Amino acid sequence: MAEQNIRLRIVSHLIAAAAGSALTFALVARAPGPEPQPRASEPQQAAPKVNVPKIPVIPTPPPPLDRAALLSVAAAAADAAASGSAMPGSSAALVGRSFILRMPFGCRGEMTDDAKSWAGWVFNPKSRALRLSARTTDLAGADWVTPLAGEMKFDAVEGFWIQRPWTRADRCARGEEAMSDAMPASSDQRLAIAQFFSPQSPRNLRRGDRPYASTIKLEEGETPSPQGYQIQLEGRITGFPDGQPVHCIQQDSAMMPRCVIAAEFERVAFIAPGKDEPLVEWR
Repeated sequence: MAEQNIRLRIVSHLIAAAAGSALTFALVARAPGPEPQPRASEPQQAAPKVNVPKIPVIPTPPPPLDRAALLSVAAAAADAAASGSAMPGSSAALVGRSFILRMPFGCRGEMTDDAKSWAGWVFNPKSRALRLSARTTDLAGADWVTPLAGEMKFDAVEGFWIQRPWTRADRCARGEEAMSDAMPASSDQRLAIAQFFSPQSPRNLRRGDRPYASTIKLEEGETPSPQGYQIQLEGRITGFPDGQPVHCIQQDSAMMPRCVIAAEFERVAFIAPGKDEPLVEWR
């Protein structure tokens, strides 16, 4: 009996030990462990720099000078000559600029005396032929041109007197103000635009006694323009050796100064008022 009790005690101890081990294992399995550490992120590789070529900015050329701009710079030059002051520095910036100048002619109808007209037109109703013509003025022989030109050496000076330089209008006037195409008296000619030819310049570039003239045929029923025509001068301002586009000289304090715009003519055309397509052109 005593031996049986001893065996029972041993078995109970073994069962209790086994139960304790199982409980310890369960508690250990359930115990929270350390928080898992996130893996260090790999460093991101910087994007390669791409050199984008810069598109060059091409400056837009200024628009051509028109009649108003030419008259404005000429007025400033005349004022400087009359007052004995210097030309404004801004005027020098116009040298090299292009220009488009229109001047009306044939305002009073057909040309009647070619010898006294610098420009005009005649029309033959039978043949429908319209003849337009304009001739340059030779300024080289004028006694005031040499002092006005200053240090510029020239062999010829050809150009046009700008008619009615007191107005910006480039079309024929209306009514009693209609202008004549007769060459104004020498004392009335105040502003010209002309090309100075050096002694070395090719002579074929000069007009000389050759007028700008052409004959075109009008369609049946078409009549000459009642508003006359226009001569269009295109080119660039060349200026004088001192860098000024206009020179003026005043020989009589009671008279307005006489001025010349130094230019190079690149295109001459005859235009019908209100139209841009030339009737005829020379380049």
